[in-house]
Amino acid sequence: MEIQQGRNDIYLTLSRDGKPPSHFKLREFENSGGLVMVHRSTLESLEAVRADLCAQYGEEVQVIITDGIRTQEDNERIAEKYGWADEGGAVARMSKHLTAYGGIAVDITARVARTGARISQRTLGDICRRHFDFVKDDYRDGHVHADNRNRAR
Repeated sequence: MEIQQGRNDIYLTLSRDGKPPSHFKLREFENSGGLVMVHRSTLESLEAVRADLCAQYGEEVQVIITDGIRTQEDNERIAEKYGWADEGGAVARMSKHLTAYGGIAVDITARVARTGARISQRTLGDICRRHFDFVKDDYRDGHVHADNRNRAR
């Protein structure tokens, strides 16, 4: 399936004390088939993480969403590659990325905008813990999983 150019290429808005719209585009939350779903609390938490990173580094930091919403088929395909968590792998059968949870989970990395230097997984995980309900930051590829499993209820 060919992805249409420009689809979901819009900035999300978030009313937050008169600050500008979100730094995230709708398309960043898409799955490979173009399905997109994002919970308000996820966007609020991502903006807070980004703000804390920018303050800590004293310059612009980009938060990159590497995985957002998943269908059951997406989850099964990813599990084929990384294995199910209950069998020693990395993918939860009831992943908070699934559509049933309403867009509460993201996998992210971060980098300094000016240099492209990657923010360490540990630093990103520590900052995510300030703003998300659950954070897992021990993946071999260096990404951080964060979700709002409690506040999104």
